[in-house]
Amino acid sequence: MANLIFILVTLTLLIGFFALSEYETQRGTRMFARSRARLDENVERVEFIMTHVNFGSFLREEVLRITHRVVHSAVHFSLQAVRATERLLTNLVRYLRTKQSVDTVPHENAREFVKTLSDFKGHLEATRPDVPDVY
Repeated sequence: MANLIFILVTLTLLIGFFALSEYETQRGTRMFARSRARLDENVERVEFIMTHVNFGSFLREEVLRITHRVVHSAVHFSLQAVRATERLLTNLVRYLRTKQSVDTVPHENAREFVKTLSDFKGHLEATRPDVPDVY
C-alpha cells in the first residue's frame, strides 16, 4: 500500500511538472520567477560547495574547534570552583585564627604583667638621679 502511495505521488508530481512547463512555454513567462531564480542560485551554491569542499577536513576542524571550546569552558568552570573554595577556606582560617587568639589571651596575667612593668619603671626612676639637659 505504501509503495502504491509513493508511486502515485511521484506520478502526480511528474505530470504537474510537465503541465507547468507547457503552460510557461505557451505564455512565455515563468511562474514565481523571483522565487525560482533564488532557488536556482541556492542550488548552484550548494552544488559548488558539494564539489569543492573537503568535508572530511571540514568536519575534523569543526570537531577540534568544538572540543577546544568545551574543554576551555570546563577548565574555566573548575578554576572558578577552586577559587571559590579557596576564598571559603581563607575566610574560615581567618575566623578560626582570630577566635583562637582572642580566646587564648589571659586577661588577668596581662594585667599583672603591666603592673609589674609599671613598678619596675617606678623603681628605675627612683634609683637614678635627674641629669640636667646641657645644650
